[in-house]
Amino acid sequence: MQYSEPLIVDYGPKFLGHGFLVDERIVCVIPRQLNPDSAEAAALPEMVRELGGNCGDCRNCPLGQHG
Repeated sequence: MQYSEPLIVDYGPKFLGHGFLVDERIVCVIPRQLNPDSAEAAALPEMVRELGGNCGDCRNCPLGQHG
């Protein structure tokens, strides 16, 4: 259901990430400066779950590697 890599962008220090459904697949947009062990990163797996996915499925993503 998911792509295997996130779209990594730099929308400034206040951007915490976002997820979208595109062609029935989840696309995650995460900030370039994201520390996968941070409190901010902990919110992103919940975002993916709300879209019907699991962060642990995307092993090429820094969040999926920790999922």
